[in-house]
Amino acid sequence: MIQQLRYRYENSKFANKKGSTKFVYIVGFALILWFLFGMVFNSENEEAKPTPETVRVDVQKLNKRNVMSDVLIYGQTKSSEKVALKVRTSGIVEKKHVKKGQFVKKGTPILTIKMEDRIAKLNAAKSAEEKAKIEFNTAKTLLKQGLISKVEYVANEASYRNAKATLDNAYLDIDYTTVRAPFDGVLNEFGVEEGSYVGKESEVGVFLNLDPIKIVAEVPEKYITRLTKGVVANAHLSSGDKIDALLTYVGAVANTSTRTFSVELQAKNKDRKIVEGLTAEIRLPLNTVPAIKLSVSSCLTFGEDGSVGVKTIDDTNTVHFYPVEIVKEEKDGLWVSGLPEQVNVIVAGGEFVNVGEKVLPTFVGENGEKIETTTDTTESTQTKTQTQTATTNATQPKTETISTTENK
Repeated sequence: MIQQLRYRYENSKFANKKGSTKFVYIVGFALILWFLFGMVFNSENEEAKPTPETVRVDVQKLNKRNVMSDVLIYGQTKSSEKVALKVRTSGIVEKKHVKKGQFVKKGTPILTIKMEDRIAKLNAAKSAEEKAKIEFNTAKTLLKQGLISKVEYVANEASYRNAKATLDNAYLDIDYTTVRAPFDGVLNEFGVEEGSYVGKESEVGVFLNLDPIKIVAEVPEKYITRLTKGVVANAHLSSGDKIDALLTYVGAVANTSTRTFSVELQAKNKDRKIVEGLTAEIRLPLNTVPAIKLSVSSCLTFGEDGSVGVKTIDDTNTVHFYPVEIVKEEKDGLWVSGLPEQVNVIVAGGEFVNVGEKVLPTFVGENGEKIETTTDTTESTQTKTQTQTATTNATQPKTETISTTENK
């Protein structure tokens, strides 16, 4: 640069002036100082720029375990048996033997209808049956002797059978005057009064069996292949009762409008305190799946695609993201699937780091207590080695140093 300036100056109109050479050197020297000053200033600015610090995060080392998952569904209680009580003969109600809402045993009379002329009709049917029987027996004898034709014999046989059927109906009509409990249960409705007339096939009440109690519900189609009959589910009723119920039925055809399948469960109800129509919140067990338990639900976060997952670190302390699916909820944590067999999950500080960044982990237990790890020991050993190396370099001639510490 100086030579160029000198050449240009010597060929200019100022070249012959006194002190020209000295002037050129002064200008060149000033330019060199200005250039060096700029380099130093830029270097100082570069050093003054703050360097990002490595973020500290709390990490839990977790392993997969087989856990029975479940699904939360809602249903309602229902009687295991429910029949409409109907009279099978007509007449006047003579007496009501039980009250509405009363529990009765199977076969217990509920109401009776007045007999009226049923005894007389029974006696007449008995006489007609006896007469027809005698005539039929006589016809059999005469037929063997060839004194009557086959047609006359068949006519007598038909008369006897008709008379016998009439007698049987007379007995049934008397028996039908008493309406009895079809099974052990509760008379939930009783809509007749003594002295009122009831026709044949008239409904007089509703009879329920509440032991066992049934719970009916709907299960989303994605869970249907994971259900097993005979599993025991936990049900929380709107009455405050908590019961165990056995899965007894799984529907084979989906509801076309809701895309759900019907299921039924049964539970013991000996004291019949659980009534029909209660809302039931059911934890229905599914098949066993491998999952990892997160003791801190706040470690769940969103991925770039909007999926729910957790942030983890690998052996190099680099952050990764795994989408997960909640398998089961418990009071002390969540069971999730979608993670490796063993994984280091960031349980605190994950919101301050991004995927691909390196972090400084602190391994903690379920209660947040710090756990001494091999990584901590390695870092301590590395620091100690570096200190010893620096001391050796300061006191001895520079030699090649080989570290025996491995960063696992």
